[in-house]
Amino acid sequence: MELDNQITAARFSAFVKCPTKAYLLAIGEAAPESYFAALQTRISSTYKAIAARHFFVGAAGDELCSFEQVRNDQKGEKIVRHVDCETAVYDFGRPSRPGNPTPSLSGVTVPVLFVPWEKPDISDNLLACFGALVLRQFAGTLPSKATLIYGDSHRRKTVKVENYVTRTHLIIDAIEANWRAQKPPTLVLNKHCTVCDFQSRCRGVAIERDDLSLITAMTTKERAKCAAKGIFTIAQLSYGYRPRRRKRSRPDAERLQKSAKRTPPIAKNDHKLKALAIKKSQIHVVGAPSLKFEGIPIFLDIEGMPDRDFYYLIGLRFECGGVFVERSFWADRTDAERQIWERCLQTLKAIENPQIVSYGAYETRFLRRMKERYVREPGDVEFVDQLIKSSVNLIGCIYGKVYFPTLSNSLKEVARYLGFDWTWAQASGAATPLLRRAWELDADDETKRELLGYNMADCRAAVIVADALDRICGGGASSLNTVNTSSLEVGFQRTFGKLDCALPEFKKINDAAYWDYQRSKVYARTDKEVRRSVRKFRGQRHRVVVERELLVEGILASCPRCQARRLWSHHNDSQVVFDLKFARRGIKRWAIRYCYKAYRCSACRLEITTYSRKEKFGPNLLAFIVYFLIELRLSHQKAAEHPSSLFDLWLTKTNVTRIKSGMAEKYSPTYRAILRQIAKGPLIHADETKGVVRGEGNYIWVFANLTTVAYVYAESREAAILDEVLNDFTGVLVSDFYTAYDSMPCPQQKCLIHLMRDINEDLHKNPFDDDLKDIAQRFGVLLRHVVETIDAYGLKARHLGKHKKAAVEFVEHVLSMKCMTEAGAALQKPVDKNRERLFTFLDYDGVPWNNNNAEHAVRAFTRLRNVIGTSTPKGHREYATLLSIQQTLHYRGLGFLDFLRSGKMEIDG
Repeated sequence: MELDNQITAARFSAFVKCPTKAYLLAIGEAAPESYFAALQTRISSTYKAIAARHFFVGAAGDELCSFEQVRNDQKGEKIVRHVDCETAVYDFGRPSRPGNPTPSLSGVTVPVLFVPWEKPDISDNLLACFGALVLRQFAGTLPSKATLIYGDSHRRKTVKVENYVTRTHLIIDAIEANWRAQKPPTLVLNKHCTVCDFQSRCRGVAIERDDLSLITAMTTKERAKCAAKGIFTIAQLSYGYRPRRRKRSRPDAERLQKSAKRTPPIAKNDHKLKALAIKKSQIHVVGAPSLKFEGIPIFLDIEGMPDRDFYYLIGLRFECGGVFVERSFWADRTDAERQIWERCLQTLKAIENPQIVSYGAYETRFLRRMKERYVREPGDVEFVDQLIKSSVNLIGCIYGKVYFPTLSNSLKEVARYLGFDWTWAQASGAATPLLRRAWELDADDETKRELLGYNMADCRAAVIVADALDRICGGGASSLNTVNTSSLEVGFQRTFGKLDCALPEFKKINDAAYWDYQRSKVYARTDKEVRRSVRKFRGQRHRVVVERELLVEGILASCPRCQARRLWSHHNDSQVVFDLKFARRGIKRWAIRYCYKAYRCSACRLEITTYSRKEKFGPNLLAFIVYFLIELRLSHQKAAEHPSSLFDLWLTKTNVTRIKSGMAEKYSPTYRAILRQIAKGPLIHADETKGVVRGEGNYIWVFANLTTVAYVYAESREAAILDEVLNDFTGVLVSDFYTAYDSMPCPQQKCLIHLMRDINEDLHKNPFDDDLKDIAQRFGVLLRHVVETIDAYGLKARHLGKHKKAAVEFVEHVLSMKCMTEAGAALQKPVDKNRERLFTFLDYDGVPWNNNNAEHAVRAFTRLRNVIGTSTPKGHREYATLLSIQQTLHYRGLGFLDFLRSGKMEIDG
């Protein structure tokens, strides 16, 4: 069957979401179902009728016309001002820019698109631009703007057509390429499948091919890497799973698990193990997952409208007296959200020791939002906090630990595998906003009943999954086909570390073979030279020599415990404090012995002194040790050995660790002041790098400006740390192209050095790519001229403004190119996504075009990281505090050791 050479608005919108769907619509293939198409048509037509009555009344031409009506009006008898974009049809056979404009469109004609949602997205802007291009095709003029009418308030949004012309043309060209090729595009399942009537058809084809896109957790990039290795099916991927060698268990493993110094490693999802579970149709369990209910499990499921941040349905299911109780709370309008929350809260408070159980993090976010919006009483705040703290997310128990033989970890897939099913055939979380919107527009009771039933079915499914997980975690999953991956692992083969002795005699023999034991117990009795060296080593500690003695005098009038006035002189005592004395041309050890008397109460026998014991080491020595650790980047062992050998001290590795912790705690106010200075400044450079925490892939985030640097420890690379540190920041953020920074609501400048390095690397890999060469040459010329201006005048907007036109032309040229190679197309994506962030520095004074300030700060941490080796989260936070102070002083031309010795808590200059 041949493809239609006309692109309708429906086909264009379908291609944006899924090229396969657009192809199927073009060849006229009937969908197995018409549920979602009918539902979306119902929503669109109802909303359009309401909005049209609201706007298009009154003056001549102030009405909504279809493209067909405008096309048929050849004589211009009718004044047209608004054209419905959903009726637009683009024809490949017609020229895209006819010479003579149609008389009816000689005035201002605006394409109009009705969006029934509160937040239009990029696909709506592209469809509006598509309508403008169709107008130009048969009318000869391109409207400069289009109008979106959206939301219940029928608000208007003006779309500048020129901003989306390039992307819209690329989509039209891709559809035309499919039409000329007369073959379907590569089938790839995506998120749109859950609300598509072709989902059963496409899923069947993918299952027949055993396609990797069936595993929804795999990204496009991960599938591309597999394809480069010749892996195209789930079965092929399963053969890539390799059981790991079993780790040697430490004797103190149980103690370390309970210790706050060592946090458990973050679970990672293994696609190869998932493929193996699917191929073998067995549940694969990694390690020893745990699921504990400390209270009465309350299975909670929430339905909301993402475009309005509005929650309209709360479902609860819990057991009371051996019988399951179900409660549903429905909100007709937005202002009823508070009422259903208060009713839900009263129900939860009536239950003794409730514990929320949910499938996913959506419900926990709901509790936090409700607390922020409506909870004011201290008792209710404490109750909700406890609910959040004790809540159980079943996905957290599954992810990376329990691999069901399902294509995803969604509730629908897992529960159906366990034998549960929904009465609503099209059940999915993505479909519920469509049903709710349809109900809001026509108030159909059947739609409401369907939503209520679906919500409660989700609660029942969560109960089934929780029961299965409880059996798996408890080792009682006899009715489930489970495999523990530890049975697949290779035994530990290394010989280092403590020997796990099967007999007590083996332990005694093994201990006698250690080097220290043999040298001191055996060789010392055998060889005179060894005996002398052992004696010298043991005799290194000698009598302490002090430079000064101070007598601490004072008499107590009474006992602080019983107030008795009769005190006896008991004995004399002393304490030696070691410090360093800095002279003009050197350093020497300085030890002071404080001598004092101890008294004893005649009544209660309490021992009392008039002297408060000091720290064993003085402030100069503490500063010197921290200087060794941070400035000179010595290990704890070396930082202990150097002062010991130079100044005749007795320092150990443990002393150094305690000194570092104490100094980090002392200067924590200084560290917080640095963070505040950065957040309140006009410019921030941001970057991140991996930490070296035991068992985790944690990160150190770097925030810097021209005079200040701050290092922040985070357990992940998620953007939550940006909201925490840069909550009130309103300046310009300079960063690389990591997507987490895009969430910041402030002007941003992307590092052009990063972009140049990527282009340079691509050129080395693809030296004969003409498209890539053209982009590289244009970018090089533009950036060279900008750098010349900066070298001459500095970062001044009045001088850099002359390059704005060239920058816009470069971006538009890159986006308008029809790159046929993978490297060129891949380069277009970051340019398109960051078109407003590539040349922000041209509009501001003092904003650099690169992120070298943050990269320089990152290098300072990476050099220190090589010395740290592995540490704990607490240790990383301490290093972050001290390194932030050291680097800030370095940026300001001040000495780190001088600052520590000065006793100041604020950094001047």
